[in-house]
Amino acid sequence: MRVDKDTKHHINITGGPLAYRYQFEEIYIHYGTENHQGSEHRVHGYAFPAEIQLYGFNAELYRNMTEAQHRAQGVVGVSIMVQIGDTPNPELRVITSSFSKLTYRGSFTPIKHLQLRSLLPDTEHYMTYEGSTTHPGCWETAVWVILNKPIYITKQELYALRKLMQGPEESPKAPLGNNVRPLQPLYHRTVRTNIDFTNKQGKNCPSMYKDMHYKANSWQASEQDTFYPS
Repeated sequence: MRVDKDTKHHINITGGPLAYRYQFEEIYIHYGTENHQGSEHRVHGYAFPAEIQLYGFNAELYRNMTEAQHRAQGVVGVSIMVQIGDTPNPELRVITSSFSKLTYRGSFTPIKHLQLRSLLPDTEHYMTYEGSTTHPGCWETAVWVILNKPIYITKQELYALRKLMQGPEESPKAPLGNNVRPLQPLYHRTVRTNIDFTNKQGKNCPSMYKDMHYKANSWQASEQDTFYPS
């Protein structure tokens, strides 16, 4: 999904670990044909059923996404994990309600009144690293921000997503699902986080714990319930 180029108002992505202002450009949705896979990022080996990625380009240094995606600090990717639940994200429903009009390749429908901020989970915590885009090009120019809480999608909405096809109506080919880049090694990249940043060891000595670990909520399998940051 891409922003209408004719819009007069832009959405900016700033703050947190970002040193520049990024202009929101497009949304990618990655998902699996089964519930145990679909996200491109994983937490201690655990994959979510889907992952939404918000992409923006560095509007302070570059003119557009085409120029920025090849250049240093050119792109930001905000990663939102998607979990199955009975109380779906209302803004995600704005997107999923259009799937019936987008079954085949080449289909098009406008999505109006989408509030991007409300698509985000209710958290200020994240993990971040410098890496690559996950779609072809795979340019090593992206700053990733992975939010530490998921949003929710119903089984019915996920089923509608899985009905989307790779090809046009006359030759639909296979389902579009499993559109996931294989997991990549960190290659000594530093993963930073603001989780537990306000922990204090003493009244006059605010500090992060040197060694931290995080437990996932009850929706994650017990044998895969801990993420250890690099």
